[in-house]
Amino acid sequence: MLRLDLGRADAFDYSILASGDVVALTAGISSPDACARNEAGARIVNVDGTARFMERALEHGARIIFLSSDTVLGEGGAPYARMKREIEARFVAHPGVRAVRLSYMFSREDPFTAYLAGCAARDTAADVFHPFYRAVVHREDVVQGILALAANWEAFKQPAINFGGPALMSRVEMASTLQRLALPALHWRTAEPPTGFFDNRPPTIAMTSPLLSALLGRPARALHDAITFEFSRE
Repeated sequence: MLRLDLGRADAFDYSILASGDVVALTAGISSPDACARNEAGARIVNVDGTARFMERALEHGARIIFLSSDTVLGEGGAPYARMKREIEARFVAHPGVRAVRLSYMFSREDPFTAYLAGCAARDTAADVFHPFYRAVVHREDVVQGILALAANWEAFKQPAINFGGPALMSRVEMASTLQRLALPALHWRTAEPPTGFFDNRPPTIAMTSPLLSALLGRPARALHDAITFEFSRE
């Protein structure tokens, strides 16, 4: 197994890459708050190291699927969004790069769902921030969409493709649906986000994703179907 450290991108063994390989670049500092607390340090990874890795990989003939974020579409200029925008802008004209703009990715292990499950297990009330809306997308749809993009590169020449779910969902709607379908012991209450929370993330990003359905060959899963899928597996 090779380790990629974006803080030392030149140390990676690029000889393993060959013409026609497709690399899904998921690495990076993805916490908007962490990027705001240490913008200079996050930039080393999310901009300098990411750009260097992509340049070197492209030189070896690889194609890159860069995991961007729906925050590039939101209002404001939080550091995390600025870094994603900068990478998109730097490589927008390169035919070997596609940016996938992810909305909040739901799975049984995603941070919010894991938090709610933990509260249910401990019989403690969960605090659910409101208002806070995203086009929640199922992790399985993200994986299948990336694989389909890699396999159908020339058919999807758009430099950036949105990966979001079929409906705009609030955290309150997510908690209510999870309680109804999978976490009956969950107790939760709405709460205002702490001061400064929206400095680093927009309260609403109403992203639509028509190309994701085209990649999947079907509509992206609605949240209730994604919950059933996740919690029916042991």
